[in-house]
Amino acid sequence: MQPRFSPVFLLLMLFCANACAQSMDCTGKLGHWLFKEDFGSGTGHGPALPAGVTNMAYTPYCPADGFYTLVNASEGCSEESWHKVTHDHTGNSNGYMMMINASNEPSTFFTRMVPSLCPATTYEFSAYILNLLKNTVIGPTVQQPDILFSIETTTGEVLETLRTGPIPATSGPVWKKYNLVFKTPDDVISLVLKISNSAPGGPGNDLMLDDIEFITSAPKLTIPTMFSPNGDGVNDVWDIVNLDAYTDCVLTVYDRGGSIVFKSVGYSTPWNGTRNGVLLDMGTYYYMIDLKTGARRISGWVFLMR
Repeated sequence: MQPRFSPVFLLLMLFCANACAQSMDCTGKLGHWLFKEDFGSGTGHGPALPAGVTNMAYTPYCPADGFYTLVNASEGCSEESWHKVTHDHTGNSNGYMMMINASNEPSTFFTRMVPSLCPATTYEFSAYILNLLKNTVIGPTVQQPDILFSIETTTGEVLETLRTGPIPATSGPVWKKYNLVFKTPDDVISLVLKISNSAPGGPGNDLMLDDIEFITSAPKLTIPTMFSPNGDGVNDVWDIVNLDAYTDCVLTVYDRGGSIVFKSVGYSTPWNGTRNGVLLDMGTYYYMIDLKTGARRISGWVFLMR
């Protein structure tokens, strides 16, 4: 009798040959990339996805209902109703995107094994979607993409889901990032990503999918409002919890007159209440933190007590 293997096991073996070759990094480094699907780059239509990734049929032409293709531009496809997309969401004119013309019935159109994750670790999943339909194409039968992302264990346990709801049509091509944060169980190092279309095909429900990523999630900062660098071994430095994880961050501290008294790129050595080695007076100081992640800068005050 020949052994029989589940579809999930076969998916794991298929993708582990590539992804599992990378060593598992469980140090918790901020933004460490664990998995990325950007569909590659090139000219003309890209190749079909590996077997088992999608239930849709591949075409090297503009896709009809139930078909997909990989393209770096939408030019020549349904130009009266679809946006003209000239590059992927990063601006790369050769970057491939998955162009999807939804099946007539709602279905899971993308399934991918994500191996080599760390147990009991927080991750951020993200993906970019563009609704191809112009907002001039409207009507009671016109469908908008309504996408469900599901993060599951290899045994089918759902860890986290995110549903976009109907993605509205726009006057021009607009990429939108969707993301969710989840934590792997203590005994899990491989997961399955499923992307489903909750709306039927037919008129409308046409989209681009790009840059599916799993990265280690950003740790939360804890910023004390007081420290006392008096040499007693307690609170002698301004210990901002988790700031050292942001290795490119810039922290600047000012006195009341607006002069810089401390500046650091990264925060491997916490501030000890001095300026160029000279003790500063007791009082209130103001800070600005740029995490260099694209997030808004963080500002506030800290009281230095002697």
